[in-house]
Amino acid sequence: METEILSDTELAELTGYKARGWQRRWLNERHWHFVESRGGRPLVGRQYARMKLGVTVGVLPVTPPPLPTTAWTPDFSRVK
Repeated sequence: METEILSDTELAELTGYKARGWQRRWLNERHWHFVESRGGRPLVGRQYARMKLGVTVGVLPVTPPPLPTTAWTPDFSRVK
């Protein structure tokens, strides 16, 4: 299962660098938004990377489920 953040290997493939400093430099030069972890690892969101790379994911239109029909309604006409 894929996580929401690119792995170390994926980030190295994307930037062409294994060193975190060079990865950050590559991302900054290309105006990519990222967050740094405590250890200085640049964290790039998977969906953001797809958007920046121009990858489109086929989205199926979702129709909302039909509204529930009430099976029974009280008859208050005889209540005084």
